[in-house]
Amino acid sequence: MRLDLPAVTADLTTVAPLPEGDLAALAAAVRAQADRQAIADLGVLYARAVDDHDVDSVVAMYTADGVFERRGVAAAGPAEIRAAYVASFDTYRTMLHTPHPGVVRLHGDGTASGWSHGHAELATRSTLVLASFRYEDDYRCEGGRWLFARRSITFMYAVPADEMATSFGSVERMRWPRTAPEAADYPESSPTWESHRD
Repeated sequence: MRLDLPAVTADLTTVAPLPEGDLAALAAAVRAQADRQAIADLGVLYARAVDDHDVDSVVAMYTADGVFERRGVAAAGPAEIRAAYVASFDTYRTMLHTPHPGVVRLHGDGTASGWSHGHAELATRSTLVLASFRYEDDYRCEGGRWLFARRSITFMYAVPADEMATSFGSVERMRWPRTAPEAADYPESSPTWESHRD
């Protein structure tokens, strides 16, 4: 997904003054802040649920028609989403996901979109994998609760810890155990990657 960074930056860093005495505008601003906080909390609680292998809580964080997409492979609906996470939990016996602050754009119709990134340590029986990733999210508020309508994850790197120093400078930073190295999802794929040379 292409993030229009200049537009998003302008939108999210511009604060319009509230009309004096307009209580409806004040209430809307307070509600928007509460919505953003709820969505931020969803991301932190998601990481906790994944690290605890709490698949029921993870699935419940998605809408009934929700989609979890990993590097372009989509799992749609509760059964497929559950299967995707169970496969991950069976692969990594210990997981630590550290989410970083993201940005959220409220669309005013009970939906929102957002972007965030994070790091993870993922232990198999023989290898510790270090990973850095981005989430591109769509959210929907149902019954007053914010949920993932779609969560897509891409990776800057995923490498065994003992290969980090030799692989980080390479484009081929996807080095899952027992797989051939692959190109990372970003940032080299960004249209701006070489534009500073223009």
